[in-house]
Amino acid sequence: MKWSLDQLRTFIYVADLGGFSRAGERLFLAQSTVSWQVQQLERQIGAPLLYRTPSGVTLTEKGHAFYLRAQKVINANDEAERWLAQSFADRQIIRFATTDCYATCLLPSLLELWKCQFPNVQVTLDCSFSTDIWKRFKNGEFDIALAQHCPSDIDAEPIRVEPLEWVCARSSLVWKQSTLPVALFEYGCPDREFILNALKGADREYRVEFETYSYGGLVAAVESGAVVSALPKSTIPPTLRRLDSQHCLPRLPSLNVNLASPKKSSDRICSQLYDAVVLHLAEYEQSLTIKGKELLQ
Repeated sequence: MKWSLDQLRTFIYVADLGGFSRAGERLFLAQSTVSWQVQQLERQIGAPLLYRTPSGVTLTEKGHAFYLRAQKVINANDEAERWLAQSFADRQIIRFATTDCYATCLLPSLLELWKCQFPNVQVTLDCSFSTDIWKRFKNGEFDIALAQHCPSDIDAEPIRVEPLEWVCARSSLVWKQSTLPVALFEYGCPDREFILNALKGADREYRVEFETYSYGGLVAAVESGAVVSALPKSTIPPTLRRLDSQHCLPRLPSLNVNLASPKKSSDRICSQLYDAVVLHLAEYEQSLTIKGKELLQ
């Protein structure tokens, strides 16, 4: 049997108020609609629930038993709605910013951890180049920021030193070309300048074949086998292989990755989320070390 909450609620009002018209006035429904809903309910149950008289209605024996159960259903539903409304009202919004690389590689497991530990926190995620992140961080747009190239005037915690490494598709020999075809992030990404400066400093001829704002787009371009690029070590997917000086490529600098929060000391939830990021990054680093050792065995 299937009946709606509206049917149950209408039936309860009719029983409580002793008539269809009075129930209709309370529910802002026409008397015919109220009568039809109760009739449908009786048809589904297969028995009359009300005695109908010119002076009003009263419950039958079965109607009384059903009334008690219907009340429990409606009360449980109303309580659930109140709880849900209160939960949403109490939710805290945390504005989190990081680069597209880290969002893709680190955030899936981190967000899963956050939602388990902090179910009433709503996270708004902003993925940008690190220079843009820190500029907007200064303007108060983010509660927590994780990115490299942090300006010295921002109170940020050094989290890791991330090697920037050359990559190509596993079966690609594109690095052997006399003029190196390169895929880069668009202007605005500091890593782009590191790569180009390294190539220029080594007098390595190159041409930019592909530009993108997206980490996924950059990885796809490199996976094609037609270009090389460079990525932070922890964000290199298994579909790519690392290149170095043995492949006639210049050494790249390492990236200082920082974590910052203006509310760390003043907001309990923000502080707990901040600590969760630190712990998660340490565990992620450990897992990368273990995977690296397994690959060498």
